[in-house]
This record gives sequence, structure tokens and C-alpha cells, in this order.
Amino acid sequence: MKNSPDPAVHQKLEREMMEHVERLLGDERLRIDTTRGRRPVTTMFRSVNSGDKGVDLKRIMAEMGKPDRDLQAKMPVGSWLEVTLSQKKWFFMKETVGKLQIICVSPTRSLVAGKAPEPMKNSDVQKLLTEMSMATRGSDIPSTVVIASTSGFEMEVNDLAERRADRTLILVQPNDVGGWKATGPMETKALVDLFDPEGDQQKRMRVRKYIEENDLDLMSSGLATDRVAAKMQLPLQFVEMELKAYAKDKPGLSAKRLDGRIVLFREGVSGTPSAESNEGADMPFIERVKALFAKKGNDQNKIAFLSERRAALAQQQDRLYEDLNKLETKEGELRTQFKDSTSALTKRRLTSQLLQFRKDIERRQQMLSVISQQVNVVNTHLHSLELVKQGQGAKLPNSEELAADAVKAEEFLAELQADNEVAGSVGAIGSAGLSDEEQALFEELEREDAGEKQAKIAKEKTEKVEPTKEKSEERNREPIAETQSPTVATNTPRRSEPEPG
Repeated sequence: MKNSPDPAVHQKLEREMMEHVERLLGDERLRIDTTRGRRPVTTMFRSVNSGDKGVDLKRIMAEMGKPDRDLQAKMPVGSWLEVTLSQKKWFFMKETVGKLQIICVSPTRSLVAGKAPEPMKNSDVQKLLTEMSMATRGSDIPSTVVIASTSGFEMEVNDLAERRADRTLILVQPNDVGGWKATGPMETKALVDLFDPEGDQQKRMRVRKYIEENDLDLMSSGLATDRVAAKMQLPLQFVEMELKAYAKDKPGLSAKRLDGRIVLFREGVSGTPSAESNEGADMPFIERVKALFAKKGNDQNKIAFLSERRAALAQQQDRLYEDLNKLETKEGELRTQFKDSTSALTKRRLTSQLLQFRKDIERRQQMLSVISQQVNVVNTHLHSLELVKQGQGAKLPNSEELAADAVKAEEFLAELQADNEVAGSVGAIGSAGLSDEEQALFEELEREDAGEKQAKIAKEKTEKVEPTKEKSEERNREPIAETQSPTVATNTPRRSEPEPG
């Protein structure tokens, strides 16, 4: 989001931030530094001034040769809000005790040019803070400054977010997964968290959407809280609570602590737990295994237990794969160092390290092989229990019931065939012949119908012939073009010669 070159995206982020601040002014949890200590904003008189830098935006667009009104309507305008806090003094006078300043900053020139925006630099933040301090020069009133950058901040800018006697600085920026990140002094973490525009409900919706998109992982390794928290950039405790709530709302899912972290996984393939699925959950592992597999008729509990074991083994697999990746990367680095080294002593040391790394890799590969076999056994047993459960739940009829139903079906078909034959004979009798009077009237109607049809056909032929005659008469009335008579050849008289003799 923060790297988007679309001005409308940054405008939306700016509007979201300012709307959140306006709602926050009525929140009792908003406590900021004043001359009388940290006080809630709602208990003091508030003088609110707001505005934007729309004039600067028009000037920049004119300088860049892009005075486009449609583009201007999509651009962020650099909205700001200043709240001056005061309390009564001497019954009828007021004394200013604190100030809250919020300003939104966007990469205006990059957005006007249609380029990908860059995060706000340290020098830009320092310049902005200097301008704000110059406006309040000579005042010893503590101020809480919140800078929200729609394109984010560089890493070194976070060092500026500190609490001093005259100023507390909080930095707010959007992240890459649809949320926000607020950075500030550790001693004022509660205050910093309040300036996160994303509410708890929106965060829960993001977590649930991520679970739905990765539903396939629930059937194998499951979703661990630490990975979900890292992917969604949310607090670990918040993600743990949401995974538990999701498992409670969705039948067939379970969220349990495996290997020190909460894992959300599906209990079996069908995902239909029974009321006894949690029976014996607090028992020791060995005792629980004996209690489950020494009884009969508790297939659902076995399915839940095996699903939990499969998820735990899959989590161990993932961690071993991560360790192997790190070891292989380190081995590659040592190999590179061995090739680049010119000292024999260094090469011997690198050789010893490489040998140890290879042994560690082999050990973890053996462990992976064992875990893979365990996962295969668990999956096979789980599949067998699912088949048994499916067969019991289908409640199919036995052979005697099937034979009895087949006999009844044959009897029904025989009766239906007999009824059909009777119905056919009755229909033939009903349509047998007509009486003499009915037959005479029928023939008369047939003759009239035939005569009307012949008359209609003759009339259609006459209508077709008449236009043809008219067209031929028109052609006869057209003048005949004069033609040149053929030239008659002149006969040249032949000369007569006297005949001999």
C-alpha cells in the first residue's frame, strides 16, 4: 500500500488517519504530557484547529506542468490537526497546559509524476520538526507530535521517536499487509498503540482471512501463532486469542499449545468433534495413550488425539527444515571462505568446522526421517479411524433388508405394468369409432375445410400472377432504343471479258 504510485491510495490512508484522530479525541484513554503531568484529553478544555496544504499542492502541480483537476481530486492534501489543551486558573481564566499536533505527509512530487514513492527520509522528518518548533518558539508547553507518512519511514527515522521534556514524537505508517504500524517511546506504549488507525475488529478480520486462505495447512501442519503474527505484523498475544476464538467458532478445529506455541489445526478429515473430544486432555501423555487405545467405541477421541500428534510432529518438521536451511547456508559460507583463503592454518580450521556442520546436517536428516515415518503411521491410523467412522455413520442396510426391498420393488413394478395395460385398452375403446350422424358431420366438415384450403391456394396464385403481368406490360411500354442499320456492302460490277473462240 505505501509503495503504490496511485494517489487515491495515499488519499485514502490520509483520510483514514485523520478520521481515527478525530474519534480519538473523545477517548478517555488518550493521556498526553502537560505541565501538570499526564492527563486525559477529555478532562481539559480543547481548542481544535485543522487545515491542509492544498495551496502547496496546486503550486507543486503547476511547477511540474500538470495542472490536472482530476489528478488533484485524487491527491492527498497534507491534512493536519492541532489541539491546544487548557485548564481553569483563578476561577475565570484559562492556562494552556499542553498541545497535541498531528500531521499527514505524502510524497507529493512522486505521486504527481506517477512514480513509485520512497519512504520519508531522516532529513525530511528533521526539517518538518524544525518548522513545527519554530512556530512554537519561546513556549515551554510540552507537545505531543504525531507524524503519519503514507509512504512509510526509513529505518533510521525510528530513532527519532523519543520522549523529551518538551516533546514526545510518535511515527505512524502503513505496513505491507493492510494494517498500520505506530512507533514511539517504550514508556508511552499505551499512548502509541492508540494512534494505530486499524481497530481490533479489522485486525481480527485480517487474521481470519489469512486462516481461510491457508485452510489447507490446517489439515497437515497447522497454523502456528508466531508465524501468523509475523505474517500479519500483529502482536503475538492478539493472534493467540484470535486463533482460540476461531477454533471455538468453527467446529472441527482445535487450538492447543504444542511445543511452546499455540497451533490451530483440524481434528481429523471430517472435522466433526464429539462432546467427549476433550476427555482426558489434562492426563499425562502415556496415560492418555493407554486410556484411549485400551477402550472401544471412542473413535472420535482417538481421531482428535492423532490429529493433535500429527500437528505437533509437523511443527517439529518445520523447525528441523529451518535448522537445515541455516546449516546449509553456513556450510556454503565456509566453503566460500575455504576457497578464498590462502593460509593453510585457516583452511584446517575451516575444514574442522565444515566437518562438524556436515555431522549436524546428517543428525537432523536422520531426525527428519524418523519424524516422517511417525507422521506416516499417524496418518495411516487416522485414515483408518476416519473410514470406520464414516462406515458407522452411513448406517447402510444389511443383506436381508436389501433382499426384502428388492422383492417389494418387483411386486410394485408388476402391478404398475398391469395397470398400464388396462389403461391402454380403455383408451383404445374410448377412441374406437363414431356414430352414423357423427361420421356424416365429420365428412361434411372435412369437405368444407378442404374447399377453403383450395380457394386460399388459388387466391395466392392469382395474387402472384397479377404483379408479373403488370411488370411485363411496363417493360413492353418502354421505348425501344434506335439501332444503327447494318451497312450494305456495295457489289462491284465484274469486268466481262470475251470468251475465247
